[in-house]
Amino acid sequence: MSADIKQRLAADEVLIGAWVSVPSPLVVDALGTCGFDWMAVDMEHGAVDAGQAETLFIAAERRNMAPMARLPSADPYLARRLLDAGARGILVPVVESAAAFENFAVHCLYPPHGKRGVGLSRANRWGDDFREYFQGFSPLLVPQIETVAGVEAAAGIAALPMVDALFVGPYDLSASLGEAGNFESAAFLEAMETLKAACKEHGKALGGHQVEPDKAKLESLIDDGFRFIAYGTDIIAMRHAFAGLKDR
Repeated sequence: MSADIKQRLAADEVLIGAWVSVPSPLVVDALGTCGFDWMAVDMEHGAVDAGQAETLFIAAERRNMAPMARLPSADPYLARRLLDAGARGILVPVVESAAAFENFAVHCLYPPHGKRGVGLSRANRWGDDFREYFQGFSPLLVPQIETVAGVEAAAGIAALPMVDALFVGPYDLSASLGEAGNFESAAFLEAMETLKAACKEHGKALGGHQVEPDKAKLESLIDDGFRFIAYGTDIIAMRHAFAGLKDR
């Protein structure tokens, strides 16, 4: 599944993901019936710990969604645990330099390319697929660009060979630019052009989060070149659905 989603992203396919903050396998199972390509467990703003994340990964796999996690910080040891639990990709918040991301990413890669610990785990079927997993697995690694410093370093970050996509954190980035929630400001639009150019120069996918469930805005992102898109969140989608029912 990891190779598949990496290959699809490299082939310029649009991959839409579900953003999960509720530690319930039933929520993930239900989202899996909606045609999402991947799901990310939000461990920064959500109420999910590492043990709960593993159960969500299992639910995602059963619905053929690539399971991923958005870390609360660039914690390499948490990333190792999540990869052992079956995560196929890792999103890292607030990346502001190529050196910082490279220092983190080596802990997600096995020797000789990195420093990830080697052991039997759910990811390699408790050893049954040990050699295949050790030699063939490469996680999807996605730094999130959420600050002015991150935008300034975007070209260098995108140039790293282990990076698959740059992911825009719209609310954090707009706040860093001094206009939280304003995605139409001149500064925000200029930052977006910088990120697009960095991705294009280094052949990496552009990613982002369309937080509000708005199909027109999702299609606008796709038209604008985004290929790795988180669409909505479990909680926000539920609120919109129930609010719509109440208003009928």
